[in-house]
Amino acid sequence: MAADWRDWDIDEIPEWPAVAQNLLLGVIALGFLGAAMFFVVLPVQDDINMAKQEETLLRTQFRIKAEQVAALPNVEEQMVELQRYYARLTQQLPAEDELALLLAGINDTGLQYGLSFERLNWRNGKRMGWLYQIPLEIELKGDYRNVGQFSAALARLPRIVALQNFSISREGKQSDLRFTVTAHTYRYENANKGVAQ
Repeated sequence: MAADWRDWDIDEIPEWPAVAQNLLLGVIALGFLGAAMFFVVLPVQDDINMAKQEETLLRTQFRIKAEQVAALPNVEEQMVELQRYYARLTQQLPAEDELALLLAGINDTGLQYGLSFERLNWRNGKRMGWLYQIPLEIELKGDYRNVGQFSAALARLPRIVALQNFSISREGKQSDLRFTVTAHTYRYENANKGVAQ
């Protein structure tokens, strides 16, 4: 069959040469493969990619949760330590009946360093969350070294005293200073009663 391939008819496929039949079967198989790839594999490929991304995300979330669970005993220890620290701080807050003692302590500290007080007065306090802030106006005169030692001594008091809004000016002799400062102490504000302890 050396006839021209253009003379071949589709109806006569069984009579075609074996090579031509095999070639036609190969083309049909490639067509089916292409159609299967286009209609079956490619749509599923997007799902596979999304599943891989979701797997990566889930692995990351699992690793984070595993680290959190591993750190849980440490967190409980930290909570106990924070509660102890909180209890220590609230013990440093003066009760209302201790404010006079705190004032006397500040006065004694100033006198200990040879300072002369011109003003030492409590001002009206205000609520700040669960604390009640009580400002104390302090104005004194003395040697600059003694003023510095007085400020450091206030920081070491057993009650919390924070110094803010200070001004320093020279007074008479070069080493004498006028020191004006607002000291703040705090009381625990009882949320149940709505009044300061």
